[in-house]
Amino acid sequence: MKKHIFSYLIYSLLFSLIAIIVAILMGFAPFGKETMLTVDLGQQYIDFFSLFKEALTKDPGLIIYSFQKSIGGEMIGLWAYYLLSPFNLILLFFNESNFDSAVTLISYLKLLSAGLTMMYFIDHKYKLNQPMLIAFSLSYSLMSYSIVFLLNIMWLDALIMLPLIALGLDYLLRGRSPLIYTISLGLMLIFNYYVAYMICIFLSFYSFFNYLEIHQKFDLKSLLKSYGRFLIYSILGVLLAGITLFPTFASLLSSKATHTLSELDWDLVYTLGQSTSKLFIGSFNFDELSSGSPNFYVGLVALILIIFYFFNRRIHWQEKIVAGLIFGVYLISFRYDLLNIIWHGGQFPIWYEYRFSFTLSFFILILAIRAIQYRPKTYPTSFYFATFLLILAAFIYYYGQLDNYPFLSMTKLLVSLAFILAYLIIFKLFDLNIKYSQWLLLAIVAVELLTNTSLILNEFSYVDQSKFRDYTSLLSQATQPLQSSNQDFYRIHKNYMRTKNEAMYSHYTGLDHFGSTIDANLPELFGYLGQPDGNGFVAYTNGTLFTDDFFAIRYLLGVQDDPSPKLKESQYNLYPEALDLDQTYYPMVQSNERYTVRENKTAFGLCMEVTNQVLEAEFLKNNPIYNQNLLLNLLDLNQSYPDFFVEKEFTDISYHNVTVSDHGDGDYFTYQNDNKKDNYIQYDFQPDSDNPYYFTLPSQYTHDKVDLELNGDRYRFYTPYRRRQITNAAYLAQNQPQSFTISLKENSMKANLPALYEFNLDDYQDLKESHQTNNLVVTHHSSTTIAGRIKIESDSNYMLVSLPYDKNWQATVDGQTSEVIPVLNHTLMAIKVPQGDHQIELKYRPKSILIGLGLSLTGLIGVLLGQFITNKHSKKLVN
Repeated sequence: MKKHIFSYLIYSLLFSLIAIIVAILMGFAPFGKETMLTVDLGQQYIDFFSLFKEALTKDPGLIIYSFQKSIGGEMIGLWAYYLLSPFNLILLFFNESNFDSAVTLISYLKLLSAGLTMMYFIDHKYKLNQPMLIAFSLSYSLMSYSIVFLLNIMWLDALIMLPLIALGLDYLLRGRSPLIYTISLGLMLIFNYYVAYMICIFLSFYSFFNYLEIHQKFDLKSLLKSYGRFLIYSILGVLLAGITLFPTFASLLSSKATHTLSELDWDLVYTLGQSTSKLFIGSFNFDELSSGSPNFYVGLVALILIIFYFFNRRIHWQEKIVAGLIFGVYLISFRYDLLNIIWHGGQFPIWYEYRFSFTLSFFILILAIRAIQYRPKTYPTSFYFATFLLILAAFIYYYGQLDNYPFLSMTKLLVSLAFILAYLIIFKLFDLNIKYSQWLLLAIVAVELLTNTSLILNEFSYVDQSKFRDYTSLLSQATQPLQSSNQDFYRIHKNYMRTKNEAMYSHYTGLDHFGSTIDANLPELFGYLGQPDGNGFVAYTNGTLFTDDFFAIRYLLGVQDDPSPKLKESQYNLYPEALDLDQTYYPMVQSNERYTVRENKTAFGLCMEVTNQVLEAEFLKNNPIYNQNLLLNLLDLNQSYPDFFVEKEFTDISYHNVTVSDHGDGDYFTYQNDNKKDNYIQYDFQPDSDNPYYFTLPSQYTHDKVDLELNGDRYRFYTPYRRRQITNAAYLAQNQPQSFTISLKENSMKANLPALYEFNLDDYQDLKESHQTNNLVVTHHSSTTIAGRIKIESDSNYMLVSLPYDKNWQATVDGQTSEVIPVLNHTLMAIKVPQGDHQIELKYRPKSILIGLGLSLTGLIGVLLGQFITNKHSKKLVN
């Protein structure tokens, strides 16, 4: 027992030493000024963590629904994808201002735990000596996948649970208790269903290998019995997780699953050479995150041992054939889109490709362990020489192809070759049955893994701790005094941001969101209204005066004209995401040296009366002006006003060192850069009133293709966006000539034409004033409930709710149930309300939770019954 505890202690100390050295080299706090908040960890998850603490300590309703998720959205899918790791409970012991440190601690503990569970698996199944047990566990916890995907912290639980699931599978196939397998599989499906799904695919073929480890040869009857047992208890494990899986499945039907590909093909992705290029030390650079080959490096000693495994005569040939077939499955999964997408649930991953490659790393280590476990006393010298020549040939090949592999370098190849030589020398000259040889091997493995970890982490850029804490402190300072009580409802908009999920960090009702579980109709709504949107995000950056009111925005925060000269080095530089000229329409109520606050007291509200035409009205794609006019006409209860947005002509369009080579289909032009300086297109216009003027910019305008200027000053606009976007053009600029220029940054560009519109402010103000009595007055709201009163002018009219349509909303009018109707391309909700004054209540009640609970109870009964049968069978064998 003491020996086992000592092994775990040595591993923990060695892993911690490596972690500290890496932290010092990278300058991570507390050894430097950097945090681990990079890419999505800093742009998404840190905000979700703050919501996690808020839900568990103050508002449990945030587990179900939240108005902090853009303009509102279900939360079950987000929790299941990002937040159900038990390690997140550590966050409860930290203040939000110190969450950067909490993330570092959680990351460290997760990788440490992955090695500990791997040790438990190896120790109970393969029973290696202490040094080799530690070496393989360290190789698992510090494999390239762990380091590259360290920023995807929610997926790391899979590394912890996979060894336990594999050990439980081994017990299951040996006829022992099914508890470890079913419970660990069920827990993994709860912790993160996404990577658990990948584990399930892996288990479907790994179980054949595990069967051969036990029985050495295939026997059809025995195999079918074992595989049937595996399938039954796998299903029970899935049922155990039903409490989260079924509600998550229901959530996915309105989010990620809407993007699932219906047509898959056999397009070639990566060749064998491209895939195996990741077997070298530090074979990674930042560009690999967006479109890179799989990361399955687990140390070069494993590479050598794989060769030893397949040439080991003590290992049965049937086992080696199955192992080879499993490698084949991974090879074609890396090579062809069809299988790759199946691993990812039928979706192309957005960045972070080959998220399932950790299962291959695990399998490689198992084969390496088998090679050590069944190693002969010695291999002939010729075998070592042939192994070295084979590996040398691979090095020579990649040396000649360095231009095609920017993540490789001569240094990385030479360092890798040096470690290969060291391992071969140890295998040849040292007897691995002698413990000091194994300790020497462990020491070299540790140095190699330290080197690989440092090289990979050096490819990332990190958020400065002082700037992160300065920004989050400023965010709380700005938004907390403005937050609504539960007797009122409104939203807060900022035209600056560090992330799109900041409303979740500081717990206010905002409008932006970035996450894989975003409700699919939310980006559709934003796109229809001319706001930036994508498959995984929405950003309210270019609101018109009308959309500010439509989304019930009470407070608008802006950036002071030029705070940067006053900033200290430790302070975060605020800048506007987009030019927001019409924000000055609202009176300023607060001014800080870095930001301003303006107040809009006359917004429409969360719900508003509209005409019955809402049932038939439909938004048009790529026509946001039409769509905003459509909403305004629905709000115009007496049909008193014409269109509020009117198209205006540019007074002049001129081309400077740019030619139009093709006019395309009407307004789809092909522009050619004349390869001279000052290549731009100039649009001139002169407002004939002080009304707000707006551009609609084509989706082809992105920061890497064009630079925009308005009157000689930089024109800020948000990218990327998928559909035509509305942006500010002028305000209070009557008779003042305006010049808008588009500078080309590429030799050729195809794009639609921009357009210009005037907004009739006088008519709009009259409409707003006449509509003030026809908006919902909120008397109470929580995360899952909205209550209020509204006056409806006509018996034929409806109440439009500015929330994304969701079938789980239930409505009552004066206590009587009323149907929630999807309208405007299923993006929003409408409710029939009779003429007069009425009490309205909206409740969010997803029935899927009860169904999921029933599935979990069914799974639990099945597991207990299976354990009873197993115990009864074991007693018969003993008797």
